Amino acid sequence: MKGSMYSYPLLLLSAFSLVSSFVTTQRSIKIHTNQHKFLLFAINDNDDTTTDSDNLREYFATCIPGLAPILSDELISLGATNVEQSGTSGVRFCNDPSSKVDIGMKAILWVRTAHRIMELVTTTEDHDDWDIEDRDGLYEFIQSTTPLQSLLGDGQGGLLTLSVSTTLNGQVPKELCHSHYTGLTVKNALVDLVRSKREDGIRPDVDTVDADVPLLLVLRGNRERRGCQATLFRILHSGGSLHKRGYRIATVHKAAMKESLAAGLLMEAGYHKLIEAAKNDGQPAVLVDPMAGSGTFCLEAALIAADHAPGLIRMKYYEGESSRNPHQAPPVARWKGSDRAQWKEMVLEARERAATGLEWIRAKDSNCVIMGNEFNPSAASLALANIEKAGFSDFISINEGDCINWDLGGEEDDDSPAKIVVPGRAIVVCNPPWGLRLNEDIEESWLSLKSFLREQCNSAEAWVLSGNKETTRYLRMKKSRSVVIKTADEDLRWIQYHVFRKKTSDAPMRSQEQPTSQVGDGFS
Repeated sequence: MKGSMYSYPLLLLSAFSLVSSFVTTQRSIKIHTNQHKFLLFAINDNDDTTTDSDNLREYFATCIPGLAPILSDELISLGATNVEQSGTSGVRFCNDPSSKVDIGMKAILWVRTAHRIMELVTTTEDHDDWDIEDRDGLYEFIQSTTPLQSLLGDGQGGLLTLSVSTTLNGQVPKELCHSHYTGLTVKNALVDLVRSKREDGIRPDVDTVDADVPLLLVLRGNRERRGCQATLFRILHSGGSLHKRGYRIATVHKAAMKESLAAGLLMEAGYHKLIEAAKNDGQPAVLVDPMAGSGTFCLEAALIAADHAPGLIRMKYYEGESSRNPHQAPPVARWKGSDRAQWKEMVLEARERAATGLEWIRAKDSNCVIMGNEFNPSAASLALANIEKAGFSDFISINEGDCINWDLGGEEDDDSPAKIVVPGRAIVVCNPPWGLRLNEDIEESWLSLKSFLREQCNSAEAWVLSGNKETTRYLRMKKSRSVVIKTADEDLRWIQYHVFRKKTSDAPMRSQEQPTSQVGDGFS
């Protein structure tokens, strides 16, 4: 993939490949027809004869490969329709035309696993499979099919700012291979079209930091065809990828997990369902991370438990280049026809829900527990600093030391108050070192984890992230299931184990233990 230096930061390569599949996957005639109607309606602002189908909008959200099922569930729970996974790292969805709820606004405020959320503007797929062979062809396509007034007009006679970024997939025509100049072609097409339609000659300005309309052009080449296919999206948000919450301090752990990945893995493990059950039945909801690193699992768990929208965190901790906070006033709330009052109501409701959730987790008799442990003193300090910045110091506890010595009352009876990991009401999550960014004391770490799980987490459910099948064998445990996750160039596994304590006489000496092929590695 060739990334443009012209404006908006690029998405992940895999996610962009899925954006291409979004526009090339066969969709129903109904959606194609509705898209044409939507574009015509956007051009003709004076047409008041609209129906539900006229207002159908198509969106695409990207995520870390492997989290598309979780992202789909999130979108469905928010009220999205026509939700469909596109590979492992993308989800396409639509609004509910019969509902007044702006699903795009709601998604950027509440979705925890997405990195980018975009609305479809135009695609060659909806225009007789128009082939783009050169810059002139791209220029003509953009001018001919883009709903200009609804895209760049501010509804008050003025113009919105814009930016254009470009992604190339497959073999595209040589003249379009430079993403910077291809992006300029799109920008020029729009600016020239605006000038031609305005008597005052005013043109929209470019803003590479916080544009009102951040556009993304995706070109997909096909060796069997002379040209390429083009799709133009407008991104609903700015200020960086949605995975960045803002609660991390300036110093970042070298093996820090993306916040969106941590949230997605927690939901894959069913933590949000455990929280819902705890709120309904009053029984415990326990989250334990024996190798907490900089505390990402614990922090994302706290946000889920407190029903705290990730969008609120981004608003609070934004420290970017823009003079305004793009999370408080996102692009989707600046567009012509956007319901700004609805955005304010959504934010207010989210704050009320967060206040209620925080009150619940901080109650003296709270049945929600989040605990972490970290062996490395520097990492433990980072975790405590991040937790303090996020405002959870009075709720999340971090123990410093080897988890093999972390006493959670594992020897106590199940009904003992001293037993933290209660069977059926606790989830253990862990991202131990497996050799990519952390490669010291790997064997000792996994053996400590095995002892901790056996001694402190009997009859509990544990989830372990690993990118090395050899290291997982040190646990000498049989997996229940595993989920494939891809981050950077690594294929990872999120592996579920059901822990049962072995008899002392059956357990070999720790110093004599070696990986064994007789034990599942969680990768097959």
